[in-house]
Amino acid sequence: MSEIQQAQLDACERERLANSGLIQPQGALLFIDKKNGLIRYASANSEQWLGAEPSELLEQDGHQWLDENLPELEALPRNAGKRVHLSNALDLGCGELDLVISPNSAGWLLEFEPVIEAAEDPERYRLQRPTAPIDAPKLEQLQQALVDSIRSLTGYERVMLYRFRPDWSGVVIAESVVAGKGTYFGLRFPASDIPAIARNLYAQTPYRHIPDSALEPIEILGHADAGSELDLTWADLRSVSPVHREYLRNMGVRSSFSVSIMVEGKLWGLIACHHPEPLSISLAARLRCKALADEYVDSLEAFRKTAQRGIHERLTGSLAGIRDSVDQGEPLSDELTAGFPALAELFSASGGALFVGDSLTALGKAQDAETLQRLHQWLLLNQPEPVVALDHLPDSLTSEVSIDPSQLCGVLAIGLRSQRLGDALLNLYLLRPEEITEVAWAGNPEKPMEATGDGQRLSPRNSFEKWVEVRNGFSRPWDENNLFAAQQLREQLMGWL
Repeated sequence: MSEIQQAQLDACERERLANSGLIQPQGALLFIDKKNGLIRYASANSEQWLGAEPSELLEQDGHQWLDENLPELEALPRNAGKRVHLSNALDLGCGELDLVISPNSAGWLLEFEPVIEAAEDPERYRLQRPTAPIDAPKLEQLQQALVDSIRSLTGYERVMLYRFRPDWSGVVIAESVVAGKGTYFGLRFPASDIPAIARNLYAQTPYRHIPDSALEPIEILGHADAGSELDLTWADLRSVSPVHREYLRNMGVRSSFSVSIMVEGKLWGLIACHHPEPLSISLAARLRCKALADEYVDSLEAFRKTAQRGIHERLTGSLAGIRDSVDQGEPLSDELTAGFPALAELFSASGGALFVGDSLTALGKAQDAETLQRLHQWLLLNQPEPVVALDHLPDSLTSEVSIDPSQLCGVLAIGLRSQRLGDALLNLYLLRPEEITEVAWAGNPEKPMEATGDGQRLSPRNSFEKWVEVRNGFSRPWDENNLFAAQQLREQLMGWL
């Protein structure tokens, strides 16, 4: 990647997405200040939807305005993220409007959108939870049912279940698409396609709806402050980044809808919906899509717990004999050498190494002592965390010592202190060889930005055609089950060493 491309990507990361001072034009926005209760901000299109110019609304008593127009509203929500959704909330002479009220630290966002009459009740859409135990085939069936249901509910041409990888690239693991429109199933997208600043917003909001990315945004006006002072993190109407608008255009997408998939409080993935024409979906449909995503997460977490329970049982069984022998006075190094095949199978490792202080014991199909010593010293200096997973050895290490990648490319490192061994530092390394693979990308990941025709600037790439990368110098990645097993192994060792 060139310096210019990197600079453009860095600029995307710095874009103030939540403070754009703009909204999408399919509705109107007001903001009531928590300190004085006044309407502090209003979108420039307020007359179109609310029958009053911004100048008439700004500095009005916001609570009085609500009492007059929404007398049935008992109280405003207090906690960030605890939104109130009111369907068919009011009609101020410009048509029936839905209302979403979102609190933030400074006050309340009020977002008004025209009611969209659904052809059918969104509540009829449900996912049938698989019978326990949930295995991989059952989960895959559920994933397909999820994207099929959301495509049927929303009318979008393409619906994808997009899972983030540890490096924040993403892969499409399920897809429902109109026949003849091609597929993104199995393709990977670079992390730069969804920058960290955008991922942070996805992690805080339930969904993101862009009915028509080609429309120009509407300015937010304030009595004294610029609209960019207003935090739009929770706003459904928050404007679309110019770079993202161009990205969608390059994909042939006019309307998009995304639902955040949160697992254990972290952004796990997205349901991403694309359509080549403008398409608005009702508030009720958006909420139902989020509910379907939550139903999927319930089964996903049950699947993960089943897998983790099995890992815990296998690990406990593998360590039982080692623990008994060490309790009877046998050296840990001898017992771990004898019991290593079971651990190697659990972690899909080709070899390993045990360091107690500076004392080395090679395990399984291990490397020569010098290589293991260099690896150990590098990890101590550069990766002090208790559990570290690398599927590619860094240049700072391989430049110092010649390592045959066919023998060693990945390491899972576990560190702890052993009271039984005189408070010695104990480091266990599980090793993997190189595994040459082909990765199918949606476009060339080395060209996330491309020069425009006039050569004056960079824009998102134009091609999303399948682009195959042959990856050398990487082991098989350490997945979430490997990391869970490593944490469990460390905890069990700490319990009796």
